Amino acid sequence: MVGVEYIKNAVSELMGSQSTGHDTEHVFRVYNMAMNFCEVVPDANRDLVAAAALLHDCDDYKLFGEESARLLTNTHRILNGSGFDPDFCSKCVDIVKTIGYSKRLTGIMPFGIEGAIVSDADMCDAIGSVGIVRCIEWGAQYKAPFFDPTCLPQEVDGEKYKKVARHQPIINHFFDKLLRLRELCLTKPGRACAAKRHETMVVFLENYFDEVKAPPSWTKLLENYK
Repeated sequence: MVGVEYIKNAVSELMGSQSTGHDTEHVFRVYNMAMNFCEVVPDANRDLVAAAALLHDCDDYKLFGEESARLLTNTHRILNGSGFDPDFCSKCVDIVKTIGYSKRLTGIMPFGIEGAIVSDADMCDAIGSVGIVRCIEWGAQYKAPFFDPTCLPQEVDGEKYKKVARHQPIINHFFDKLLRLRELCLTKPGRACAAKRHETMVVFLENYFDEVKAPPSWTKLLENYK
């Protein structure tokens, strides 16, 4: 087995044990969404989009540590066994290096149209109804409180985001990241998908703040993201 099918199997084996919203189901949702985006962006290399989408979390620092994230250990290992030529593998690595919200906060942009498609698909899977569930799953993994009305979100850069993301109430993560992703999408299908999913989160938060009688400062803050 070679090519994209080989990568699918290798990624499934690697990611199957994850339980923080970055599991195999997430990877394949991103893959399927990226493939759908390719229908609207026909100039993209579909194999390159497929490979990068499947590999985009294989060295995530949150799951595999900073050294793996820096060296892209799993990405290189899987690509080396895939049968793709060195030029293809190099381009795929260049894309994977650019995927992730904390990287965008430091000014790193996706590599080429293929990178833009994968980045958009990854960001879209972080928002909407699925994004709400993933956010709760991630916070539960670190026993984070769901909401602290006295703890308003603060502006964070790339390095600060990586340090504070695990230690804040779950609701804060919407303001630290999720509500910002709509503006970071780069492709026409990505922007359309993100706009719809963004609205789902705004309605959820509006209802939640109303039901728990949150201080007006939270509703006012949410107004900035409508």
